[in-house]
Amino acid sequence: MVDTYSAPSTDSSSRNFAKRILLGSAALIELSTHYVLTNARYAEQGLAIQFFRFSTRSDIFSNVLFLSIIFLIVRAFYNPFRMSFLRTNIVILTGFIIFWITLGAKNFEIGEFPRVASIAYLLLRSAFIALLLPRKEYKFSRISGALRVLKNTSLVFLSAIIFTFIFSFTYDVTSDFNELRTFDADAGVILGAAVWHGGERGDRPSPTLLERIKLGEQLLKENVVPKIVTTGANSPGEKAEGEIAKRELINRGIDESKIVAEINSRSTLEQILYLRNELALKQGWKKFIIISDQYHLARAIEMCKFNGIDAIGSPSGIKQPFFDLAYYRLRESIALLAYWILGK
Repeated sequence: MVDTYSAPSTDSSSRNFAKRILLGSAALIELSTHYVLTNARYAEQGLAIQFFRFSTRSDIFSNVLFLSIIFLIVRAFYNPFRMSFLRTNIVILTGFIIFWITLGAKNFEIGEFPRVASIAYLLLRSAFIALLLPRKEYKFSRISGALRVLKNTSLVFLSAIIFTFIFSFTYDVTSDFNELRTFDADAGVILGAAVWHGGERGDRPSPTLLERIKLGEQLLKENVVPKIVTTGANSPGEKAEGEIAKRELINRGIDESKIVAEINSRSTLEQILYLRNELALKQGWKKFIIISDQYHLARAIEMCKFNGIDAIGSPSGIKQPFFDLAYYRLRESIALLAYWILGK
């Protein structure tokens, strides 16, 4: 028997050519997205823009994400027959939406980008990867194809959240005063938390903020740090968190001269940038002990590292119900992932 070669149909060749054009466009869109996102992440934090820096986890995560997506697009480009034409169109449409959200995120001030928008962005990123992951063609016209995309999107998103959840849970912080004393920090920094006001409660720290204040008081009285920085602005109808924390420390017998109150920051990132701009750069303070809840410290210290601040974390003694703690850990995991990618 003589083997015969069957040339691909003209229709098949033209469709594959069209898919390659679309995938090439998707790669250009991803390059543009990475360019805008990197610019925004650095510029918003007042840093010189550095592409493909791998010195912090934020840089590593964002760059590995970008390179992985480019790899998946290139793989699809060289094997276009593995992707249906409809699936290829959805890839480029999703890429456009991600780019559009990225441009929008660039225009938001620190702390103002909606949390819902961050989650939507992360889900779209997950969907984009999910669309490119399969190595064989499946038709979107079938319900099973759409369900497969939803399943893969969920798996990518949940895998990233589980990773950051474990990362935050196991992040290296310490309550050992001897270890903290050896660090030789210039100050302990109490990150802001809610205050209670109105009725019979008056303007006083919430239990979360109070536990952070107690740790700051201990660090001062045990001569672990020479000063304490209190941070946080006010919500409508409230006094500033930094002011309430300072007043509570004074009521507990702390000398006012040992307290620096910052009352304008409305987010963790703004508080970290205050340390860099006002205390490190202007006053020459070199090291900080960040005081917050354990699940919050991973994100705060990651922000410090990205901004070149030498800091370690010390967790407060707050005790929370299991489900409350699980919720806050999950929320912080998403927030950390969003900071690594978006810088917000």
